[in-house]
Amino acid sequence: MAALATGPRLLRPTQASASGLLDAVKNNPGEAEALCQEFNAINATGDSVYSATGLEQVSSGQGLTTSDAEILITYVVGLYCPDVT
Repeated sequence: MAALATGPRLLRPTQASASGLLDAVKNNPGEAEALCQEFNAINATGDSVYSATGLEQVSSGQGLTTSDAEILITYVVGLYCPDVT
């Protein structure tokens, strides 16, 4: 969990929306790659990024709701790291 808590935040809280999240990732592929590394770290602990634990780690690390975290994960995994589970 610590890896995500210190990871890059894509958006300030006032910008956090589904479309803002997708634009941030699309415009910053380096950030998406960093998120892929963090998602792989979650997988390495035996958790899925889509599990309650994984969603909580991503949402708290990015300052997002779990719903927005799920949107972010789905988008990043689909475009940049399809091996993440």
